[in-house]
Amino acid sequence: MAEPTVLVVGETPSLGRALVDLLEAAGIATQYASEFPGAAPGARASGTPNVVVIASNSPHCATAREWLNGRHRPSRLLVVGSRDPKVLGAQEIERVDLPLEPDPFLRLVRSLMDAGD
Repeated sequence: MAEPTVLVVGETPSLGRALVDLLEAAGIATQYASEFPGAAPGARASGTPNVVVIASNSPHCATAREWLNGRHRPSRLLVVGSRDPKVLGAQEIERVDLPLEPDPFLRLVRSLMDAGD
């Protein structure tokens, strides 16, 4: 069985690439995309990992908003850096603020992977 992977969606590309580097340095197989691969509402895109990390250091996080509206599920969502008020108030989304603390971030990602389908 292949090692689980994490999809990093780089809404803020420099932050997304830095997260990919951190995850890969920790031995976590990682994919990078500038946006979430297209999927039918409520369905996971073929090959989409069950953990999605959104790198978004902006006041609007499009991918998280789509996820909250039922798209891209059942992926577990972790948003890093977003200041989006809809994301801040969503209990079903894991969040990590900036500046990022690597060890707690990696523990959280691993725990989400372990809880995967």
